[in-house]
Amino acid sequence: MKRFIVLSIVLLMLAGFAITSSAEVVTLFADQDVDVGTLTVERIGDNLIVTYAITAPWVVGETHLYVGDSAPTKSAPGQFPYGPEDVVDNKVVYTIPLVDLGAVVGDILVIAAQAEVTHSTEIDPDTDELREETAWAFGEDKIRPGKNWAMYFSFTVTE
Repeated sequence: MKRFIVLSIVLLMLAGFAITSSAEVVTLFADQDVDVGTLTVERIGDNLIVTYAITAPWVVGETHLYVGDSAPTKSAPGQFPYGPEDVVDNKVVYTIPLVDLGAVVGDILVIAAQAEVTHSTEIDPDTDELREETAWAFGEDKIRPGKNWAMYFSFTVTE
């Protein structure tokens, strides 16, 4: 009986953590299929925290971020409402108050995240300089299908 109670408590705790967790981690892809790091989106308190974490040998440069209640209509990252932010230890962090987004628990936000990345050792044969690429956070949907590969995904604001 004690085992059943302990097991029940553990399962309830695990279920509670799953329900209250609002973090989502997606892969950042450069050149459409090169994994260069992750993008983590999470609600912490009254803020949406979006973290770009680029993995070596890639180095993050300028980043741009779109967060809204509908899909972006333009895939030009320079026109996104957020960015660029400072790079610290090959990471970029955006802190966006949920009130600025008009978002509450249960709302679905649309996120498009782009970064410029540079390979720290690989030379581009066309330019004789370090390889530079555009990276996008993986998403199921394209911003302008048939025009480019810019992507977006959805994030649900939870408790």
